[in-house]
Amino acid sequence: MKNRTKYSFYSLLFFLLFSTQLFAQESTLKGVITNVNDEPVPYVNLIIKGTPKGTVSDFGGEFQLGGLSISDVIVVSSIGYVTQEIPYKGQTNISIQINEDAEQLEEIVVIGYGTQKKSDLTGSTGVVTSEDSDLQPVPNVQGMLQGKMAGVVVSQNSGAPGAAPKVNVRGFTGNPIYVIDGLIDGDINAVNPNDIENISVLKDASATAIYGSRGANGVIIVTTKGGKKNSPLKVNAEYYHTVSQLNNKLELLDPVSYMKIVNKKKLEAGANEIFSRLEIREAESTPGFGTDWQDEVFRTAHSDNANISLSKGWDKTTMRFSLGARNDEGILRNTNYKRYTSRLSVSSDLTSSTKLNFNGSFTQEKGMNTAQGGQNGSDNVVAAATAWSPNLKVYDETTNDYTGFQGYGATVLRNPVYLSEEILRNTNQKTYATNLSLTQKIIPELSFKVFGAMQYRDINNDTFTRYEPATPNSVSSFYELTGSNVKYQGNAQLDFNKEFSSDHKLNATAVFEVISRKNKSEFFTTSYDQGEDQEGTLSEVINVMEPEGMLSALGRVGYSYKDKILLTGSVRLDGSSRLPEDNQWDDFYSAAFAYKLSNEEFLKYSEVVSMLKLRVGYGEIGNVNSLNAFQVQDLTNPRIGPYVFQGTELAYAEGIENGANRANPELRWEVSRQTNFGFDLGLLDDKIQLNADYYNKITDDSHFNSVVPGYLGGGTVKSNTGKLQNQGVELQLTYKWTTGGKFSMRNTLSFNYNQSEVLAIPQDTVYVGNINERGFERQSHILIQGQEVGQLYGYRYVGVKKSNTPVEGEIPNLEVGDAIYYDANGDGTISIEDMEVIGNGHPDMTWGFNSYLDYGNWSLNIFIQGVHGVDVFNLPQHGLLGGGSGVLDATSTEIYNSYSFDRNGSLPSLNARYRAQSSLFVEDASFIRIKNITLAYQVPWDKAQLRVYGGAQNIYTFTNYKGYDPESNSGSNLAPGIDRGSFPLPITYTFGLNFGI
Repeated sequence: MKNRTKYSFYSLLFFLLFSTQLFAQESTLKGVITNVNDEPVPYVNLIIKGTPKGTVSDFGGEFQLGGLSISDVIVVSSIGYVTQEIPYKGQTNISIQINEDAEQLEEIVVIGYGTQKKSDLTGSTGVVTSEDSDLQPVPNVQGMLQGKMAGVVVSQNSGAPGAAPKVNVRGFTGNPIYVIDGLIDGDINAVNPNDIENISVLKDASATAIYGSRGANGVIIVTTKGGKKNSPLKVNAEYYHTVSQLNNKLELLDPVSYMKIVNKKKLEAGANEIFSRLEIREAESTPGFGTDWQDEVFRTAHSDNANISLSKGWDKTTMRFSLGARNDEGILRNTNYKRYTSRLSVSSDLTSSTKLNFNGSFTQEKGMNTAQGGQNGSDNVVAAATAWSPNLKVYDETTNDYTGFQGYGATVLRNPVYLSEEILRNTNQKTYATNLSLTQKIIPELSFKVFGAMQYRDINNDTFTRYEPATPNSVSSFYELTGSNVKYQGNAQLDFNKEFSSDHKLNATAVFEVISRKNKSEFFTTSYDQGEDQEGTLSEVINVMEPEGMLSALGRVGYSYKDKILLTGSVRLDGSSRLPEDNQWDDFYSAAFAYKLSNEEFLKYSEVVSMLKLRVGYGEIGNVNSLNAFQVQDLTNPRIGPYVFQGTELAYAEGIENGANRANPELRWEVSRQTNFGFDLGLLDDKIQLNADYYNKITDDSHFNSVVPGYLGGGTVKSNTGKLQNQGVELQLTYKWTTGGKFSMRNTLSFNYNQSEVLAIPQDTVYVGNINERGFERQSHILIQGQEVGQLYGYRYVGVKKSNTPVEGEIPNLEVGDAIYYDANGDGTISIEDMEVIGNGHPDMTWGFNSYLDYGNWSLNIFIQGVHGVDVFNLPQHGLLGGGSGVLDATSTEIYNSYSFDRNGSLPSLNARYRAQSSLFVEDASFIRIKNITLAYQVPWDKAQLRVYGGAQNIYTFTNYKGYDPESNSGSNLAPGIDRGSFPLPITYTFGLNFGI
């Protein structure tokens, strides 16, 4: 009995010890996260409460969480879903269903100096998130917007490495302002797209007016990524490699055909042939004779892009740190762009009512010949590659140097390989940006925020040009520019939010803001003789300092009644140092109204209409962006500080020529007044969404250069003498569909139509554009009251004189085979008085189509863009056809359409005079482009998240444009549509992977 009792005691003790040990062991739980439709939910956070241990569900919603003990609590959370706490009871597998959080699912939009629910917006605002571009490997932030949003036109005008697209918001009056984490006018080119959380675009004046003068051309608010609270350490890395090639090679003459045409041109002019029959026969029988200059200067380019980020979230503090490296080769030889980025974001709740936010970044950009293509003059490699004589070799065997000009061919250009290898343009820019904000909640409804930001940019650019081959007395030269740009911004902000009852909500914001900017630059040039070891001669050193500042005070009030009637109003007072002292200050207003019809009883329970909101808004915005520091100041004013020239301190008035930089004490703000009407419609639980807007924007008191009469000294002076109008329609249609299983899709079609009109200008007509274009007799564009902005100006090409029978508009004494240009004034001669409007460089309509398809672990994106109703001056075409009068010799196969070869051809004879500034070289540059196709696969891996993808960009372009790229456009907003031989946009093949744990 005693032994049995002892045995029972030991058995009980062993059982208790074993049970304790069993319960003390750590266990692993596997499971899957689904939503109410039984669809897997990826990227859900699972944290063991009170510990840093946790994991994240993978693309298929599956997870594995280790380190669990009995009685642990698992916190399950994800943006847009209700947070759950699940007690662990020792199970090894579990299925967790999470429910959508109506409050969190309400999309929050970043607006000026705050955020707002998307459904409560009264202005026209578009949003792009990082997920919208995750299947489109774009190297810059601007590319994330292309084709994604109605009213925003993004044009990739150059294929050069590092070239940033041009962005226009609602018309073409100027560049929008970028606000990066609160820093106004931040350097968007220094931001890594992988660091972007979302982008908001404020389009109408009621939305942009809160930014005053800087919002005159639209506001693009960029929010970078940060950590998320109560999340484990996450590491995400991405790498992709691209291979780029010339998209379309121009059809040019082979060397022998070129030599024959040069001879034919000389004979028709009554001169001797340049090439003997023996030279031509030798060329025909010599393998590889001559040079294909396109093959010499264009190449297959390889680029690499790598990014890594770490993020972590605790109860009160979040952190994210990222590094990025980009190395892009251009498809033109000896072109390259490198960018290195780093960014740190920290947010912390210091107390229950005090929050601190910090953002800091550093970017270094290095470029080699990134400005190739699109230049004026003889340094344009792209133009030279198509117009330089194909019978010449790269190197001259006699001189052991590059082949130079031979007395025929492209007299105004130089050896393309020499231009690529011996003119070296280096750019080096470092950008430091940081901001710090402290938010204090005074009472639940009232908070106070102070914000400080600084951006410093250091610039060091240089250009070395080696002496020209076969050019006597040519010298080498070196140019260097060093400079800095520093900007400080300080804000003090009060925010009030109060819900007085279920029917009335009020929010108000008041801000005082100060911005100071200072630009400093120094540049000098040096020349060297051709001989070796020759000391350079310093020819010029100039120091320039441009300080400026702005003070602003603003207020905004928003009111909501029963979540149906929404009202927003704002007022802003701005003062700018760019204006004369008496006119530095002005105030601007905006108001907007929205009505949510879908919240009325007759639609509230509709099974078809899930959202219907009507919007109307009006706003006034000032603008001084067209003015530079000191540009309008009286330079004899003793308050204007001195500058340094060659070590000597001089007053600003010294050395200023009569008529230049004249002051205008009456100069004042430009004012843009914009009216907007729109609606937002959602159907079938928002599976179908339609957003539509009509806008009318009038910019009054525009800054134009007015001519000063000769008896007053001549020259020009800035004055408020212009008035421009932009009006248009924008539509965006989105369709979402899912089977409730593996397949889902989302398609978005955006459409923009814009028309402009010149309502007032200083004179009857104003000529704008670059007057230094080769062969141009007047500036390239014209502004005419009552007509559109962006009109191309030149001679109207009628055709070829094919007989002695005159045609309408022909001048007397033309020879058969000559070009006929229209004699507009009928005076019997062709002169600048006969020039007229021959096209428009702004498109009438643009659109973009984005389709995202998901099936299981596979994802596919297709992006197509279209541009219609746009004309471009194809300036290289003038050279490819010979230029006329012996200036050039034709290199294009299109020359066989000349009267010299085809009596019914559309081109004049070889020796006829071509006028470069004519409709013959204005082409319809409308196009439809398959912009992106990318296919991705999410690897089913328990340990981590791994996605591999591949695709192509700029795949095919449907167009009738004869140049390399119909999107090439090196003009300005007032003078668009000029192709000077721009850097072609390549076709690019991309292969990459994204890894996360």
